[in-house]
Amino acid sequence: MPEFLLNLDPFWFWLCAGFFLLALEVLAGGSAFFLCISTAAFIPALVALAHPGLSWLWSFTLFACLLLPASLVWRRFIRSGPAAKQEEILNERSRRLVGSVLILGEDSAGLKGRVRIDDSSWPYECSQSLRKGDKVKVVGSLGIVLQVEKYQEED
Repeated sequence: MPEFLLNLDPFWFWLCAGFFLLALEVLAGGSAFFLCISTAAFIPALVALAHPGLSWLWSFTLFACLLLPASLVWRRFIRSGPAAKQEEILNERSRRLVGSVLILGEDSAGLKGRVRIDDSSWPYECSQSLRKGDKVKVVGSLGIVLQVEKYQEED
């Protein structure tokens, strides 16, 4: 280890390392990877502040032990993030419409019909006949055919 680092207090080293990693997080575009690692760097800084005689060996050991939980937190964050869920249905507009409440522009032909959504017309199926002006909720889809139910407004 270089001589100047041996003379540096571990508190200042880990504090600077934590802020450096936070700066990398900002430059990386918010992936939260460097955020988790910077947290692992700030904890040895706090321990060094509380225990001024903390050796370099113990501070590096603490940091190394914190890297694994930090990376596991990051992995869990990435897997459950909104971007991961959005990618699953990115190119499947019919699945993105599930939960939407629509107003029919025409009567259904039996248990089937078409509904206008934005600038397109979508086929739908329902378990009952529907009339123009009825509110329906999209509850699922089979390919491009929307599965709808008559919408019951909650009191």
